[in-house]
Amino acid sequence: MQDLLKSAYQDLQNQQPQQAISKLQSIAAQVPNNADVAHLLALSYKALGDKARAKQHFKQSLELNEHQPEVLNNLANLLKSEESYSDAEAHYRRAVELNPKYLQAWRNLGICLQAQSHYEAALESYQRALDLAPNDSSALIGLADAQRLIGDLEKAESLYVSVLAIDPQKVNGWHNLGLVFHLQGKLTKALECYHKAFELAGPRPEVSQSLALCLHEAGKTQQSIQIFERALQQNPDHIELHERFNAMLWESEFASEFGESYRSALSQLSGNLSLIESYASLLFRAGHVTQAKQVLERYASGALDNHNLLALQGTIAAEMGDLSTAYHMMTRSLEIQYAKDVAQQLIKIDILLSRYAQAQDLLNQAFIEAPNCQLNWALQSLIWRLSGDKRYHWLMQYEKFVQVYKIAVPAGYDNLAAFLTDVENALIPMHRTEREPLLQTLRNGTQTASRLLHSPHPAIKALKECLQKIVRDYISGLPDDLNHPFLSRKREQFDFSGSWSVKLRANGFHVNHVHPEGWISSSCYITIPRGMHESSSIDIDPETESVDVAADNQGCIKFGESPLQLGDRDVIEMCVRPKPGMVVLFPSYCWHGTFPFSGTDSDYRMTAPFDILPVG
Repeated sequence: MQDLLKSAYQDLQNQQPQQAISKLQSIAAQVPNNADVAHLLALSYKALGDKARAKQHFKQSLELNEHQPEVLNNLANLLKSEESYSDAEAHYRRAVELNPKYLQAWRNLGICLQAQSHYEAALESYQRALDLAPNDSSALIGLADAQRLIGDLEKAESLYVSVLAIDPQKVNGWHNLGLVFHLQGKLTKALECYHKAFELAGPRPEVSQSLALCLHEAGKTQQSIQIFERALQQNPDHIELHERFNAMLWESEFASEFGESYRSALSQLSGNLSLIESYASLLFRAGHVTQAKQVLERYASGALDNHNLLALQGTIAAEMGDLSTAYHMMTRSLEIQYAKDVAQQLIKIDILLSRYAQAQDLLNQAFIEAPNCQLNWALQSLIWRLSGDKRYHWLMQYEKFVQVYKIAVPAGYDNLAAFLTDVENALIPMHRTEREPLLQTLRNGTQTASRLLHSPHPAIKALKECLQKIVRDYISGLPDDLNHPFLSRKREQFDFSGSWSVKLRANGFHVNHVHPEGWISSSCYITIPRGMHESSSIDIDPETESVDVAADNQGCIKFGESPLQLGDRDVIEMCVRPKPGMVVLFPSYCWHGTFPFSGTDSDYRMTAPFDILPVG
């Protein structure tokens, strides 16, 4: 038996899993219920891509002998690959409990925690791995990645440099160091790192994507297109490459090529349902609703049990006004597999049809999965208001939660106007695209990447310091209430989870929306057209900035009105008239949007919005 077991293991090492399975099944017929045989069968089926059988045999091995750290680690790896992070984490923790010196399990636990955005816990796991092997480059990269994702770019940069000192050929070291420079807007340094990673790895999808996007940001869009096209030739089924490439094309002067990469890939891979879903979804987001429907009808008419495609069909039907079909498709999708975003779409349909009790039942389930999801709370506000529930006012408290501030004049400036001019001059070169990004809320404008406040530009650094003080003042003024979904998250420490700039042209506006992953959201006004209101004065009195909705509301930010087009069932609860240097803070679950403003082709409104998350 031992010789046959060794032979099967050797087959597996030689990438011949089917031969290994034949030998292992022979052993199992003679010696049933052997933990080692079950483990090797699991690894063999995993090598063949049969995850279901692999999982079955991993579990069988552990039932026969629960004290196997390697089996626990291998099963956790499989669970992690299926994004079953909570189950994977439990198995990794059991593995390191059994063997506290299990380097790979500590490292893998860090990756798993990082995937769940548990960055502080991930740091601890990576450090435990490094305590065992101080020069383990993979653990060092994991530690650096966690620091980068937390926002400590200085520590992340230092760690990536340490990795490259140990292993100058480490592709991830060069690539992720490039990410740090990219986040800071240091495009020349980022490109140097990405090019080095590209030389070492060739057209690996994630490296190609980062290099291409950085080239685009640096104004080298044609080179970017070449990189994307080469990567997609070798990886025609890589969904993220298609999505990022076409999102870039959409914003650029090459928008006429939008969608072409999908059409080319589908000529070879017409049965790839993930590719079909991605293409149809992209068309839908771009406003090509009929084309999106046609893609599904052409390529996926027989995919009656694919929950993602059913949900997308429902979304398209809802957009076309066929709420009955939309409800049917989305309900079928949820029956096959629950997904929060599909449930939220179904809730919106129930609200449109005035079925508030049904909407509440679905929302209660969504809250179980995501209690802090701001879209859940925004939908709750709608249901409560439309149902006449007094908790609506307890939840929203516009007069208390929507606050207006004025940016203080930073050191080194004589007045606010001079500072705002410097900020504007720093922002203008960042707006290199031709139009608004896909999946964003602005119309007739452009938007930068969501890392503005990482910029090393002196004016942006000064702006960040000003905003930090304003946010601290806002948080300190909030009452304590552990039972309130907004106030219960109150912490002294906070992070900017996203920051960007928006440049709206004349007649531009933001559709009504919320920020699902935030806590506190904002609008920070850098410059506005003189014609937006009677005076361009930057004197701001927070007590007088709210305006009557019936008054001239050009460019005003409005609160309370949903995007569902509910007619006379919708309300605008508050408007704020913008002025240069004004910062408006509010809960991320507040529905908000803006009115269009008139002007000439040279007029624009520049803002620097951001989102805040509590820390600790």
